[in-house]
Amino acid sequence: MFFKDKGPSASSGTLGINSVAYRQALDNINSRALARRSKVLPQNALLDADDLPLCESYIDQIRNLGGKLVEKSRWLNAASFYLSSEQISAAVLLAFVKEIKPVTRFRSKHVDDLLPSSNQSFQKLSSLDYGSSFDQVQMISVPVLHDLGITGRGILVGMLDAGFRWKVHEALQTRHIIAEHDFINNDDNTANESNDAYNQDEHGTLTFSVIGGYKQGKLIGPAFDADFILGKTEYVPSGYNDYHWEEDKWAAAIEWMEGNGVDVVSSSVGYNTFLDGVDYTWEHRDFDGRTSVVAKAAAHAARLGVVVCNSMGNEGHGIDTDTVGTLLTPADADSIISVGAVMFSRRLWYLSSQGPTSDGRIKPEITAPGVHIYHASVPGPNTYGYSDGTSLATPLAAGAAALLLSARPELTPIQVRDALCSNADTIDTGTYPSRPNNFTGWGLVNAFNAVLSFGPVFSNKPTASIETNLNTISTVVISKFGINPATVYFHYNVGTDSMLGSFPMMIDSSMFYQTSGRYKVTIPQQAFRTPIRFYIEAKDSALNYYRSPAPITGSQWLIYYGDTGVRISPTIPERFSLKQNYPNPFNSGTMINFDLPQREHVVIKVYNFLGQLVTTILDDMQDAGDAQLRQPIMFDGSNVPSGVYFYRIITPSFSSTKKMILIR
Repeated sequence: MFFKDKGPSASSGTLGINSVAYRQALDNINSRALARRSKVLPQNALLDADDLPLCESYIDQIRNLGGKLVEKSRWLNAASFYLSSEQISAAVLLAFVKEIKPVTRFRSKHVDDLLPSSNQSFQKLSSLDYGSSFDQVQMISVPVLHDLGITGRGILVGMLDAGFRWKVHEALQTRHIIAEHDFINNDDNTANESNDAYNQDEHGTLTFSVIGGYKQGKLIGPAFDADFILGKTEYVPSGYNDYHWEEDKWAAAIEWMEGNGVDVVSSSVGYNTFLDGVDYTWEHRDFDGRTSVVAKAAAHAARLGVVVCNSMGNEGHGIDTDTVGTLLTPADADSIISVGAVMFSRRLWYLSSQGPTSDGRIKPEITAPGVHIYHASVPGPNTYGYSDGTSLATPLAAGAAALLLSARPELTPIQVRDALCSNADTIDTGTYPSRPNNFTGWGLVNAFNAVLSFGPVFSNKPTASIETNLNTISTVVISKFGINPATVYFHYNVGTDSMLGSFPMMIDSSMFYQTSGRYKVTIPQQAFRTPIRFYIEAKDSALNYYRSPAPITGSQWLIYYGDTGVRISPTIPERFSLKQNYPNPFNSGTMINFDLPQREHVVIKVYNFLGQLVTTILDDMQDAGDAQLRQPIMFDGSNVPSGVYFYRIITPSFSSTKKMILIR
């Protein structure tokens, strides 16, 4: 059921940052999501009416007719209900109802061929022991990135699947899960529950382990160092997998993940119709990326800065056929990365679904290994197996996207997609040798080439050591153009001193290119536990510049002298906050400070008790950081009378006002 608006007095379009509607929308959007959106949207348009909740009065009126709510979608301004034909006839007459459509009859497709485990061993060429997972990550050039210290750190990956038995498996229980939600049972447990089929959480456990599993000697996924958020959306009753509401659950889950700041979504599910279905058919040209609920939701998430990776499906007929258009939705969505499967022989897997979409766009974008892929399996804690399918290829491709973003967090979804496509290895299809084509897209993912396609990259995090009682900092910096050694500099400040010192870093060991590799520097002797804040910069021979931490973070690295733990500084707060001035009351001057979770333009104004503007004390771009490490802003009250004053902070994403008292 689609509604005409979000309430009689609800806002439309972009939401003003001082509006009640803006504050309503923020209930579903955290600061991490706002920071990610700022890569693709103007600072004054980070929230709009699509972020507002549905009008609860409308929902209640449908319930009063006897409707049973299934799911809600802010982005579509729609909700799904169980309704009888009589109830539908009554609902369609309601003034706020725009359209009622029957939920499409479809079959969800995500179950791949499960194969028995084997004792096959693989050559180990990396500092990590990948065990039987080596070939699948090596084929997309991941181990070399891990050796460079690019491991997915700082990236939030969302997994959409049928359930996740991660808490009991040795390859998953050590991973960092920031949130999980079961959209079937509406609780926060994505593992099997009493009413679930025995294999409900099998497929999600499998796909999660392929991208993020970590057990030395057994299984290491490409983005093992990322953070994860899990959504259980697919219902798998024993022997039968046709339920009408799963698509709505998928859309609700990706909305939830986007609001929680997810960077990459890996979805190994897809939908098509029964043979006797009337919706989502190729005859009606419904696989156009604009018809299904899930395709609309996937494209919307991409427009908000999320890299969405979805499996093509296992409906293919091989390459020597004239049959085209067998992909599932939401792989038909625009602006996402649809993933096909190839074999270790670098040939197309014959069941990998193919494009084009109904409106003629090439699909897939890329391919990844999808045959005989090693993964964790249920029940655990140390069970493993092999499977075939685009469900396995997708988390490998999504892992490559996460590695690219961890090295270059400023990239937009389109830049990530283009980098993966333009740097993919050619897959010779024989019949269709040109690329892109509707069987293998642009080719096989090459994560290493994609990461290096933008100039210098650093390890996700520098390392610290103690050598002859002095702190030494090292990091890998690499560029395919070759690093200019004279430009690799360590900039630092000591304690609360705002003045930076600088030292050139010296190459310690070369990697891949003569001047690329590990650079190190020794910090001059300081008192034990003195805080040292620093960043590292470099240029390559093509004059491309980059620094660590990434410039978009507006932050520095922090180490306490004599320690080996490196952390980010300033600490990036979760939410905006205007602090109470100090001292308060004050007799001449007072200090004002604030938490800022992302780099934004900040204005702070002071008003008198009558609401008249006294002065503007800040009007400038400010880096992300918390108030404890930020230089406070001073208000000089020496030229104004005693009394009550108000100070107000305004950013594109936040506004707040507090009171202060001046006493002579």
